[in-house]
Amino acid sequence: FLKAPLRLLLAMETVADAPAKTRRWARKQSETEASAVAVAIPVPAYNNNGGSHAPLGKGSGRPAAGSAAVAGPGIGRGVLNVSGAFAQGVRSAFLQRYTADLERLAARADLPKDARWFDSHCHLESILQRSWRGGGKPQVLENEPEVSLQELVSSWPPGVEGCISNFAFKRESKPGYPAEWVWIDRNLHHFGPESPISDRLWFTIGLHPHDANNWDDFAEKTIRRLGSHPKCVGIGECGLDFFKHDQQEAELQLRAFRAQAKIAVQMGKALVIHGRLTSPQNEELCFRELQNAVPVEQPIHIHCYSDSLQHALRLCARWPNLRIGFTGSITFRDRKEGSKAKGKGKASDAAQAKGEEHSRALIQGLPLDRLLIETDGPYMCPEPFRGQTAHPGHVHRVAERIAEWKGVTLGEVMEATWKSTITVYGLGRGR
Repeated sequence: FLKAPLRLLLAMETVADAPAKTRRWARKQSETEASAVAVAIPVPAYNNNGGSHAPLGKGSGRPAAGSAAVAGPGIGRGVLNVSGAFAQGVRSAFLQRYTADLERLAARADLPKDARWFDSHCHLESILQRSWRGGGKPQVLENEPEVSLQELVSSWPPGVEGCISNFAFKRESKPGYPAEWVWIDRNLHHFGPESPISDRLWFTIGLHPHDANNWDDFAEKTIRRLGSHPKCVGIGECGLDFFKHDQQEAELQLRAFRAQAKIAVQMGKALVIHGRLTSPQNEELCFRELQNAVPVEQPIHIHCYSDSLQHALRLCARWPNLRIGFTGSITFRDRKEGSKAKGKGKASDAAQAKGEEHSRALIQGLPLDRLLIETDGPYMCPEPFRGQTAHPGHVHRVAERIAEWKGVTLGEVMEATWKSTITVYGLGRGR
């Protein structure tokens, strides 16, 4: 069960060459953090020659070769430069903790040995390139080893049958990095029959509502072209976001959303929806648009759901092949009273309070057979790993929280969500 993470671990240098005082601190820190089962997340940077990792260029914020900025004695008083061997040792400790979590998972009595599951929504480009907002933070740069896409896939527990990676941005995720659309064009070979990991990779193509102003003829042609690839199983994520965007941007988002819904129907692909609606009026708008755009038999994935239970139940009643996705955010604690939400939209405080109790009500109020598990990696890494880079190797943590809240076994959650992924995307090798 643990061969792949251990291979990565054994391939790394030890801390033998680091100063004795530094080694003692690293050992103590490792033991302390291991007891809390903190995260170990293999996350690579991407180069343009096929997806393998490579050092980042000037201005990346990465430590210079042969040194690393690490948390430890003197934190808060500037950067502590230590040997490259010590930096590798810190990353080895993170991999040990990741391995410990997989070992804990394998030991669960309620998870059958032949259990299989999918991460139904992630972003491989951002995971591999560290181009997400948290990718430049010290806890990522200093602790997460760089790996290639093949190494990342090999680090997942064998129960992960695969992932569906969304490519939804025409614009760059971060200046100087290839956009998601560029990345998938350059890395399609990983999804082809000649690739040793293609049987665990699928993708969707679309334009995110954050990028809706980039909808044009080129965008439509790109989506149709990449949508015809045999490993493309969906169109999106697309939809409406009134948390990060003001209401006056609605028409811009609707134009891109309507066009992509039409493409999904025409091409016989699942429709992947990003919805942060924040109010009953916006929920009604989304429902009406879907009702006008797609037939009742259309497979739909409502990704990273956080709106009302009433809206979710209404969607499920209308579209039998619609499923509701949940991410690592359901493992997070509620915000402290009085804290402010970060969105630009003008939703009420009540509408923005999408914390633990709201998530519990959604999970308990929806049928198990209408749920999907997803990481939305690299975002929203589940507890106790929050703040690190989420990837498909963490999606079991979402399933565990669902099992806890619904009072069922983990095996039942994996079975139900596996079947739902097949329903929406047509994946799997059969059982």
